[in-house]
Amino acid sequence: MRRLLLALFALLACAAFPAQAVPNKPVAHDQDLYRTVVERVRAGEGFYPATIAEQREHAYPVQPALAVRPPTLTYALALLPGTATRTAALIALLFGALIALRQTLSDRPPMEALAMVVLALAGLFGTLFPDNVYLHEQWSVLLVLLALSAHRRPWLMVLLALAAVLVRETALAWLAAIVLVALWKRDGKLAGMALAAIALAGALWLLHAHFAAAEVHPGDPTSPGWVRFQGVPLVVDALRRNLVLTALPGWLILGLVAASLAAMLRWGGDLERIAAIGSAGFLAALTVFGRPDNGYWGFMAAPFVLLGLPLLARQAQIWRQGP
Repeated sequence: MRRLLLALFALLACAAFPAQAVPNKPVAHDQDLYRTVVERVRAGEGFYPATIAEQREHAYPVQPALAVRPPTLTYALALLPGTATRTAALIALLFGALIALRQTLSDRPPMEALAMVVLALAGLFGTLFPDNVYLHEQWSVLLVLLALSAHRRPWLMVLLALAAVLVRETALAWLAAIVLVALWKRDGKLAGMALAAIALAGALWLLHAHFAAAEVHPGDPTSPGWVRFQGVPLVVDALRRNLVLTALPGWLILGLVAASLAAMLRWGGDLERIAAIGSAGFLAALTVFGRPDNGYWGFMAAPFVLLGLPLLARQAQIWRQGP
């Protein structure tokens, strides 16, 4: 298993270095916008003036505050000198998260643990695309995976989940899931820590909203909003961010994911239950929130939605063997 993971790391590391920053590249995608802001902050500008100026210049909405990403990732990436180095850091975090997941599954049958690692990796392929290092989802989901892998250390799990929320607000689904699982287990200490983390994240977001609003000018672009009730089509599009599901018909995607989430709730441990509840809440929210071009939000749930399939396979084998 160690050799397999080391070989995987070598493959992923090779993908880290071809992605070079292109100076003065026009902003055509979200990644380009975020990269430009990182470079401006690295050059000494403030995050909010640089971000609002870039979004305004390229007709990106700057209001409401949800249209402006939190500054956490930008400040972190600005500490590193270029896209290649930043991508290498992302790949290293990916490798660390996979190792942590494998370690926390050490009490499982080896093939079951390996299958879960592979299924998680199938939902993390976005880290390998050039410039996706600037997408907040790629970093946030790895922090969520690290948090779930640390479920035996409650304080560390909550701290990592909070970090994920500070990078991308949608990670709140999994922090809320920690609260629900803690309440179900009657673990008041864990529930209290997670609720405190949610309160802190909320306070920091209000501070972020205040600073973002201070840079807005009258007539600046306003977001058309995210309450679109796209329903199942957006959920299916989001779920295609897992490579196993990419080419499957929508009905089969929904069936596999529903069976997987049910298996995680029925036969899984804390890791699977938190992953399942967070993913289910996130996917349910997508039926209401999100525009047709927001399917990439699915990167947040992609590593988790199929983790129940190995559990289902194990249970099917038990059923076949009989009493």
